[in-house]
Amino acid sequence: MATNGGIDDNEWQKLPCDQKVQHKAWKARMTGYEECVTLFRTQNSDQSPEFMKYVSLMKKFVIDSNENAREKALDAVFAFVEEANIAGKTVNEVSSGIITKCLNGRSKMKERAFDIILMYIEIEKQVEITEELVKGLENKQPKIVQACLELLRKGLSEFGSKVLPIKPFLKQVIPLLDDRDKTVRDESKLLIVEIYKWIGKQTLMPMIQNVKPIQMQELQTEFDKLDLNGIDKPRQTRFLRSQQELKQKMEETNIPSSVIIEDPNFDMQEDLDPFEMLEPVNILERLSKEFYEKIVRLIRMKNLSLSFF
Repeated sequence: MATNGGIDDNEWQKLPCDQKVQHKAWKARMTGYEECVTLFRTQNSDQSPEFMKYVSLMKKFVIDSNENAREKALDAVFAFVEEANIAGKTVNEVSSGIITKCLNGRSKMKERAFDIILMYIEIEKQVEITEELVKGLENKQPKIVQACLELLRKGLSEFGSKVLPIKPFLKQVIPLLDDRDKTVRDESKLLIVEIYKWIGKQTLMPMIQNVKPIQMQELQTEFDKLDLNGIDKPRQTRFLRSQQELKQKMEETNIPSSVIIEDPNFDMQEDLDPFEMLEPVNILERLSKEFYEKIVRLIRMKNLSLSFF
């Protein structure tokens, strides 16, 4: 079919993949995204120069204006993050775009978005991912906030608190227990329960002491259900690229995922000092003027008593 200008509307089909994904026609872009999946999966090396062509395009993939094309784009992004050695360079812009444009989309899109975020953690970009998810907790759309909470929970559950430290996000999660949206409140509670598994009562309780009584009661009910010495004992089930030796060792010992691993070499639980979870406070600023005056008087009395000897 030709346009008024005599140019074939399907001329884009002759374009190379990296040009199709930038085409103004969404069908062209969608076809390009599908071709990208095959392209990324069939490279002989994770350092193939072919990947370089797409580094700057990844951020555009996840915010494609057409929802059908965006779904295919996420498949391409997932393949890129999993296969390309340089995928880490795209983490901030891609994860930010995913949070704002994909987490509130239809279920298939949201599922693939989750896959990408968790894959970034696997390739050891957990710090950047945590930062973006914390920003997402401030989004005005409850669906996005709920999804960010769910991602933090899944990341913590699968990778453990040594890989995904709790301190960077706990402070932002606690107020959401009182959010006006029920889905956000429920997901916040689930995340707090998951945190409880990893750091225990002694560490967590001081951090949530200002939670409303009814919320605390609900949390305590969930805490009491846990068997942390048995089936509910937290354990890492997914591993970073640098932890593949540990993963292989577990597989060689033929340990089912349902079995609690007692070998300390396998223990991926974070050993936290409760005080490390607290924000630093300048105690000196809280001391009254009378405190210093009393100290001065005590020193003078001490010097006076010594003068008699």
